[in-house]
Parts: sequence; C-alpha cells; structure tokens
Amino acid sequence: MNKRTVLLVSLLLILIIVVGLVILLLCIVPSVTTAQVEDGIYSQVNKLRQDSGLNALTRDPNLDALARQFSLSEFSNSVGEATELHYLLHNSWWVSYTGGSPKLVKGTAQEQVEYCLKNNELKDAMLRSEARATGVGVVVAGSKVYYTQVFDVLNAVGGSGSPIRLQENPQATDVSWEQVKEFVIQDDTNEHPYIANSFTLADFAAQLHNRAEAAGIKTAFVSVEFAEGPARALNAFNTTDRGLVYIDCTGPGFQSPIFSGNSTEQDIYAKYDKVAYVVVGQAYGLIPLDKATSFDYGFYEQWTQQWNDYNTEAALYQQKYAEYNEAVTGITGISDPSEYARLQSMYNDLESMRLDLQRLMAILGDYRWNPAGNVTRVDIHW
Repeated sequence: MNKRTVLLVSLLLILIIVVGLVILLLCIVPSVTTAQVEDGIYSQVNKLRQDSGLNALTRDPNLDALARQFSLSEFSNSVGEATELHYLLHNSWWVSYTGGSPKLVKGTAQEQVEYCLKNNELKDAMLRSEARATGVGVVVAGSKVYYTQVFDVLNAVGGSGSPIRLQENPQATDVSWEQVKEFVIQDDTNEHPYIANSFTLADFAAQLHNRAEAAGIKTAFVSVEFAEGPARALNAFNTTDRGLVYIDCTGPGFQSPIFSGNSTEQDIYAKYDKVAYVVVGQAYGLIPLDKATSFDYGFYEQWTQQWNDYNTEAALYQQKYAEYNEAVTGITGISDPSEYARLQSMYNDLESMRLDLQRLMAILGDYRWNPAGNVTRVDIHW
C-alpha cells in the first residue's frame, strides 16, 4: 500500500470518527419540545427580573395562546391587527437554521434570552416594571423557529413620546356607579388642557386610570378606533350595579362643547367629565357626566333626539317671539276684544313653549358634544 493510499485511508478514518462523535454528541444532548423551551424562557425571564429587583411574572394561558398564534402565523401583520396583540407589548424574533431542520436543545431557552439581552428594545420589554403577567409561544416552521413573548402591558405612548405606564393596584375592586361618579367628579384630570405633543388623549386616560387604581377602584384603559380619523383613549369601570360604564375625561383644547346658543364663549363653564357611549358600528357619543342616567346606547340616541327637538322648538320659539314683539310694538291699549284675545293667545303659546324648553333644558343641560365618527374597534385593557 503506497503512502497516498495510506493517507486517504487515514483521512477517511478521521472523518468517520468525527461523524461518529457528532452523532454521539447529538445523542448526549437530547432535543426538547417547544413547550419546554417556552417554559425555559418564562423561567429565565423571571430570574432576570428578580435579579433586577422586579416582580416575577405570572403565566397567563390567554397570553400563551396569543403568543403561539402570532408565532404560528410567522408574525403576520393581519394576525397582529386582528388580535389583542394590537395593543399589548410583545417581543418577537426568529432564528433561521441551515443544513437541516431546527433542533431545540436544553440550552435553547437560555440562549434566546441572552440574545434578547443584547437587544435594548427586547430587553426593555422584558424588564417593564409594571408588567404582571406574560405568555410565551415558540413555533417551528420549516428551517426557522419563531419566538414571541407577550406582556400584559399597554403598547402605547403619550404626547411626549414616552411609553404609557399604567399603575395597577392588586387591591383595587369594582365599585358602584355612584362611587365611580363621585371619584370622577372630585378628580381634576378633566381640567388639564389637551396639548399636542405634550398631554394628549392617552395621557388623560392613563392619569385617570392610575388615580382610580390608587384609590382602590378597578379601572380599564380603553382604545377606540374609527373608520376615519385618529383613535381615542378613555377609561372603563365595571360597576357593581350598572355594568360597564365608559368615561372620557379629555379636557379643554381637543373638542369644545356646543352650548344651546351654539356659542363657544362659555367653554370655561363646561365640565369635561363625560360618559361615553361606545358601540362598534355606531357613532362615538358623549353626554355630560351629571346628565347621564343610563348607559345603554339607546339612551344616547334618545338624548340626541331630545337635543334635536329642543333646537327645533327653540328656533320656533324665537320666531314666534319675534312675531309677538312685532304685534305688540307701539300698542298702549287694546279696545278690540278679538285683538286682545289674539295677542293673549300668542303670549300664552310663548309661555307654554318657554316652560317646555325650560323643562327640557333641565334634563339636557345647556351644552353637549358632537359625536365622533363610527367606531370600528374597541380594545379594553384591564
């Protein structure tokens, strides 16, 4: 056997040994399931949070399902828009494998968390102090593995561009409508002016949320989207006696009320705490807090009709009042009984209309808000 043949045989033996070692190593390091990787990521993130002085996250099956759905869709925008992921903070990343199918092993979870720590955006999400629950979804698709971790944190920013941070009170509970009403009346969030790029809709809703939670009242942050125009942020309370009630406390500067005389000069006298009426497919309606006696959308429709009736009757009253003034101008005495009866009848009609308008105004108040566009989506974050 010549030297060349010996060399080739030696190289072949070495190759066989290397392949054998690789196979042996693969046997020594057994693969794990996607569920085990999910569990590992959850544990690793909690350890990281505790090492950083933060609370450990609970595992939420609903957030798990959402995370898996997004990973399974390979991060489809349509899935993101059609689910709660639309408004929740989440981390998502994928790893591509070459030369075969992905192999998940015992160290995969730690490896992926370490990868996230090198990315400031992913790291910041894992360390959001207000997060209380999370869900993890790992999906193998072809040569890639998709990873998603969802947190029960609102993915929204305030007027300054800083993230909205909701402060949750574990001791907060649902309370009665009267308790909610009293709290909202006493709170001065609605007195803060709306300031573009500084204190916007999300800031109003976040401030009322945090103050209510601090007062022990369970409160939701709500996002409402319309067929046209920007979204709105408001709050919701699940009252113990009247069910779900929406509150919009956006202050002056964003939308001015319309007074009975269509004047805006009296805006300073308006109270900007409002009950909102939110139904998908219907206009976003508002009623002053102290005038809302029901929270069904039908009540808002009735309220709107009453305002229309008031405006119609007020215009007719002004017309008849002008006619009466014209009829009595210059008259110092009336000798004709029929003329006296005619003028007396005109006066009586005016007085009756005035009293009707007065009664209606006691129900409606002296100002209202125009409705916003048709609601297309409502996201409620408790």
